[in-house]
Formats: sequence, structure tokens, C-alpha cells
Amino acid sequence: MRASRAAGYLLATIIVGLVWQLASWASGGLIPGPAPAITYLAGHPGPALDAVALTLIDAVGGYAIAASLAILGLAIYELGGLGEPVVESLREVLHSVTPVAWSLALLILLGFSSRAVPILVSGLSAFPPLMTSLIEGLKASRARFGDLAAALRLKGMRRMAYIDLPASVPYFISGSRSAIGVALIVSPVAEAFGTAGGIGYGLYLFFQLHDYAAFVAWSLLLVLVMIVIDAAALGPLERWSRRWME
Repeated sequence: MRASRAAGYLLATIIVGLVWQLASWASGGLIPGPAPAITYLAGHPGPALDAVALTLIDAVGGYAIAASLAILGLAIYELGGLGEPVVESLREVLHSVTPVAWSLALLILLGFSSRAVPILVSGLSAFPPLMTSLIEGLKASRARFGDLAAALRLKGMRRMAYIDLPASVPYFISGSRSAIGVALIVSPVAEAFGTAGGIGYGLYLFFQLHDYAAFVAWSLLLVLVMIVIDAAALGPLERWSRRWME
């Protein structure tokens, strides 16, 4: 399985590299090919690592906020009554707001140099997919362990603590993969509007300076960060959670 997955990554890398190089040739070099981007990253390891560190801090901080809100939302959903429609409505509203809107609103409120803006934007954008997974887990737990909860006379927070929350862990891990992916995609958007650094700020700066080799290099850097995190941590965790569910 690992060999086939590695072969899949290699084949995908070759295909993307070829398409990228063809696009560079077709544009007459206006779009830099893989070689200039890799050369730029190799020549500027310090700024690249600093940008990656800031973006990871933004994404992980945003995910932590999303996870906290999702667990709180699950507790409110567990109460029943108005709790369920309130959480559902909040999830739909947050899902409908674009990261650009969040970024501009928070930048006006907190300032363009605030490090909190990309973290908050990441968290607000990552919350809906994570909340969706937890609600699915809660519904599955109710269907599977409803009789057990009734026999043990577990209701409300006690049922959530002893049955629903542990049973939702696989759904939480699966949703976390999507949430962290969203956070990594969204945080550069917020960084691009501010002046606090990160991969997104570098993308905006290099584009404004017409340094397209650096722009493409920073884009490649973001893709590599997402691939490494997904392959090294999120993918194995999700596969483990699926085995647990089975």
C-alpha cells in the first residue's frame, strides 16, 4: 500500500511538472517553469522557512479555534430543543461568508499588522466542515448507542461525555483533515491582505514587484507544505480513524 501510494505521488508530480513546463513554454517564459521556482527556493531557504513557520502558526491556531468552537457547538447540539437549529444555522452562516470578507472586516477592526487576523479567519473558515463531521458523528452515535444510553440513563452532558464524544472521535479526525486543509488554504488569503508576513504576504508582495519566479516559488512552497502535512500526519490519522469506525 505504501509503495503504491508513493508511486502515485511520483506519477502525479511528473504529470504536474510536465503540464507546468508546457504552460511555461506556451507563455513564452512569462510563467516561470519548475526550474526557476526550485532554484529560487534553494537560494532563499531562510525567508522560505520563516514564511512557512508563520503560515503554519496561523493555520494551526485557526484550527485550534475551530476545534474549540466545534466541541462547544456539539455540546449545544446535544441539548436538543433550540440547540440543534441554532448550531445548524450558525454553521450555514459561517460557511456562506468568504475568507476575503472575514479578512477585510477583521483587518479594519484589528489593524493590518495584526497577527490575529489570519488565525481568526482560518478558524472561522475551518469551523463549518469540522462541525459538519461532528454532527454526523453525533447522529451516528445516537443511532448506534441510543438503547445503551437509555439503559444507563445517560442524558445531556453525561451522555455526551461518556458516549457521544468518544464515538465521534473518528468523525472528528476525518473532519480535522478537511479543516486543517481549509485553514492552510485560507490563512495565506488573510496574510496577503495584511503586513504581518507569511506565505500569503510573500505571494502578494512578489506579484506586486512582478517577480514571477519568486511568486511561483512561494506558490510551490504552499503546495509542498500542504502535501507534506497531509501525507505525514492527516492521511495516516484518517485511515486509522476509518479502521476504528469499522
